[in-house]
Amino acid sequence: MSLVTVQEIRTYDQARVTDAVRSSLAPLGGIEAFVHPGQTVLLKPNLVTGAAPERAISTHPAVVLAVGRLVQEAGGKVWIGDSPGVGDAARAARKSGFLAVAAELGAEWIDFSEVRTFDEPANRVVRRLPLTRAVADADVIISLPKLKTHGQLTFTGAVKNQFGLVPGTRKARYHYRLRTAEWMARLMIDINRVAKPALAIMDAIIGMEGLGPSAGRPREIGALIAGCDLSAVDVVACRLIGLDPRLVPTLRAADEVGWGTTSLAEIEIIGDRFDALCLTDFEQVRQLVSVLRVVPLPSAILRWMHRQWQPRPRIDGDVCVHCGACAEGCPVEPPAIDPAATGGPSVNDATCIRCYCCHEFCPEKAIRLEPARFSWLFQPLERL
Repeated sequence: MSLVTVQEIRTYDQARVTDAVRSSLAPLGGIEAFVHPGQTVLLKPNLVTGAAPERAISTHPAVVLAVGRLVQEAGGKVWIGDSPGVGDAARAARKSGFLAVAAELGAEWIDFSEVRTFDEPANRVVRRLPLTRAVADADVIISLPKLKTHGQLTFTGAVKNQFGLVPGTRKARYHYRLRTAEWMARLMIDINRVAKPALAIMDAIIGMEGLGPSAGRPREIGALIAGCDLSAVDVVACRLIGLDPRLVPTLRAADEVGWGTTSLAEIEIIGDRFDALCLTDFEQVRQLVSVLRVVPLPSAILRWMHRQWQPRPRIDGDVCVHCGACAEGCPVEPPAIDPAATGGPSVNDATCIRCYCCHEFCPEKAIRLEPARFSWLFQPLERL
């Protein structure tokens, strides 16, 4: 049985968050079970873009500070780092409160721009995997994800959080090469197999529902979720928000290769009020049921069907400030989105690969996902 703890907490008051983190780790052996004196510990929060903590886009800095303090109590040296897909990482970290946390701890903010290639024969998608050099230099990695639903991958949590170990714009290359949620999810498993995070502590005090990871709505959940089996942590998080784990591509990919525990029946949950915390009205992201992948039709037809169903990005000209973040983050060359196009902002549906990077990176929420013209034909195949 994989052990996952769920600690109820409904505030980001620093003292109470620190106590909650300590309590959540106690059944796992405390921070001392993961950090030994003299070790360098990389704290990997979720940093999508520079945004105030109350927008619930990134891991709350109070959680990062709490974990950092416990690491230092155990004698560890703290590094904090992440790499958003577009823009300057340090600027985004400043707006999100992470640089202030690093300063208070006397910790180092790590620039993920230095790359090292890791050889992993067991990987299924990328056997020579370029990640930040910090993966090799740190003794321990602790993942600090934010609980959010996700436009492309349904859910983003502990497993997906390590995608940030891919430096900057290299993420866009994978979106372009892999394109589908299934292949992107398998890449996430490859990254975790190389990085080997020792522990995940998920910020689910206030999560995000709807079209995350950045354009959804903050939603109080009231919990910290912790465990050393990252797949199990995500399964428990899905249970909290009423999401079937079988509909999450990263958990299906984990199940394919036996990476962690993906069955709730095989997870021991420590938390007296777990059932009371579970939500029944958390807004999910609609996805086309995965049976299309096994329908006995030519792959070209299946790709066409999926494309006709997938929502299409559209720019709201009244909200767009023409910052260019959408075009900068688009993995297509030339970009399939142009906020400064003649005649008004536009999206090229013929070249758009429906990765929704533009939707994720837009700081103004100026990009909506519009149902495709024939999406109504596939409604019987959708699940929530």
